[in-house]
Amino acid sequence: MPAAILFGTADRVIDTRTHGDPMRSRIDRLDFEAVGGLGQMSQFNEPERVIAFIKRLAIRAFSDPTSSQLHDNFKEPSVD
Repeated sequence: MPAAILFGTADRVIDTRTHGDPMRSRIDRLDFEAVGGLGQMSQFNEPERVIAFIKRLAIRAFSDPTSSQLHDNFKEPSVD
């Protein structure tokens, strides 16, 4: 399953050097994006960037042929 981390380099709660960068060697094919100047609540400060990041991961997750068995039961939500 694809994994991704979006990290703000100005985060004063979780430091990318301690909690982000080490994940690159621990998670195969990790989509890691460090954003300069962004802090802890990136979804409020740069929502478009966060949405694009999530969409990129979703596309990768649902189009990866090696993980197709994980998504055999995936169905679009019904609109009633």
